[in-house]
Amino acid sequence: MNQRIGAVLLALPMTAGGLSLFGVRTEASANSAPAYWTGTDGSGVVAVYDGGDCPIEVKKETLTFRIPDLPLAEMENYRSNVTAEYELYNPTQEDISLTLFFPVGFRPDYSEAYEANGTPLPGAEAYSVTVTQEGREQNVDLSFRHTYYISKNIGQFEVAEQLPSDYYADSSFYGREMRVTRYSYTVTAPSDGTYYTFCFLYDCNPRKTQIICESGVTGTANGVGVAYAYLNAGQTREVTFYAVGEQLASGNISTRLTVGRGGYSEEAQGGSISMLTETRQTFAEFVEDFRPREQTEYGGVSEVDWYNAVVAMLSSGESGMLFLSDDLPLMDYLLLWCEYSITVPARTTIHNTVTAPLFPGVERGNYTYDYLLSPAWYWASFGDLTVRLETPYYLSSSTLPFTRQTYGYSFRKDSLPMGELSFTLRESETTIVPYDAYDEISPTIVTALILLGAVVIVAVVAVIVGVRLHKRNLKKIEQQQARLERGRAQEGHIDLPDDAHGGHHDDTQ
Repeated sequence: MNQRIGAVLLALPMTAGGLSLFGVRTEASANSAPAYWTGTDGSGVVAVYDGGDCPIEVKKETLTFRIPDLPLAEMENYRSNVTAEYELYNPTQEDISLTLFFPVGFRPDYSEAYEANGTPLPGAEAYSVTVTQEGREQNVDLSFRHTYYISKNIGQFEVAEQLPSDYYADSSFYGREMRVTRYSYTVTAPSDGTYYTFCFLYDCNPRKTQIICESGVTGTANGVGVAYAYLNAGQTREVTFYAVGEQLASGNISTRLTVGRGGYSEEAQGGSISMLTETRQTFAEFVEDFRPREQTEYGGVSEVDWYNAVVAMLSSGESGMLFLSDDLPLMDYLLLWCEYSITVPARTTIHNTVTAPLFPGVERGNYTYDYLLSPAWYWASFGDLTVRLETPYYLSSSTLPFTRQTYGYSFRKDSLPMGELSFTLRESETTIVPYDAYDEISPTIVTALILLGAVVIVAVVAVIVGVRLHKRNLKKIEQQQARLERGRAQEGHIDLPDDAHGGHHDDTQ
């Protein structure tokens, strides 16, 4: 199936169950909390249509941000969410079926504070989708998907390139039937010393064979490739290396045990190395062996999502330690998505409503909500947009010109704005944040201190220059006064300064 972006339905937060897509480092207002908290940048719900460009028109969309509470201000029963209500019209003579995704994201830092308090943030149950047609409302089934995503920079996030796929990824190197050879060793490090490095040395064509190991460290030394595994003194363990692609020739493999970490130091005295096994399997089988089987409230990671994530990870240049090592599990880099399907009958309008929790970025009393609106240009056409902020809190800044209402704030436009949506709330117009001497310094304070330092330096320089000019002027006055005092009658004439004769006087001489 040639998946194409048919439309982006609405700007929704990339969060669920305390998950946030993009890590924006901001500072918490709670005195006893860590200095910075991860915030949430948002994107849109994307509709995938098999028939090419999506013909569905958005007649009207209403985004309602219900924000009765702020994260960390209250630790009980967090309820803030956003609801998107929109009218979708199918102008064609055929029913149009769409598969829709919206990114859910990663866990924000402050979710741990809620879990420690015994009041976890809303999870999968906080998401809901309904479709209403001719007055009949129906719930839509949701499922959760995963993709590999390591960057936290929203400027690098491309929704079209990140969508989950039902098809196994194609790669210029990795293929499902590619051979993987597993080399396992039993290694015992000497009992004296502290650390040791087991080195797997090999010679191969890197365009046809890639070596993957649990440490993720591979390189070259003395013209051959080398991969590492680390051991403590006296430790015995099984160490495994994987050759993906062409099998290594037996004469092109050697091993050694060195002192310390890194493999470039002296060889260890003592210890032992023995070959355990050499087995072969396909790349698909190799990847599947490491797929996590545990289920969470969002379900498990599907076989296709896990395979595609591993291929994306390896193709991006990241090492295999992300899914071979317990220290850096690949699960930490899996972006969570919500998926659902709808059908818009021919010549018919339906109402689609999506609800999701909200988790803003937090910085010393400022709560910032960021959402991308621009992807909505993928629709065939877009009608008017209404944004409502139902909140008792003060709107301190926004990219859109909101109008104050009894329930909070509102914005309306008969077309999609060209910019993005970002707004910041405060508990009041003059929120005061208590100073915590043990808090880590924030970027805002750092900036203020830098500016203050610059002002102080300028002031000091100005004072120094002023003093030097003042001293110079005093010296000139003293010199002129001395010359006047020397102007006395001698032998029938008076000695006067040169200035008195109208001659040129150069102060620089």
